[in-house]
Amino acid sequence: MIRLFRFLYALIKYVLKGDSVSSDKYNNRLEICNICKDKCGSTCCICGCYIKKKAKWSTESCPKNKW
Repeated sequence: MIRLFRFLYALIKYVLKGDSVSSDKYNNRLEICNICKDKCGSTCCICGCYIKKKAKWSTESCPKNKW
């Protein structure tokens, strides 16, 4: 349930103020996530977000401040 609220909050931020990041920035974020010990398959173990979606939104950031 908490994960749903986090997603809805992130979605609202993105719709109101966000944009997609550039391809270079997106790929850089994914590279960082792919070597992170807190990656759980396609999600982040810390926040529970889907990495590919979170990395694309300009309003989102890594919960460990890696990007």
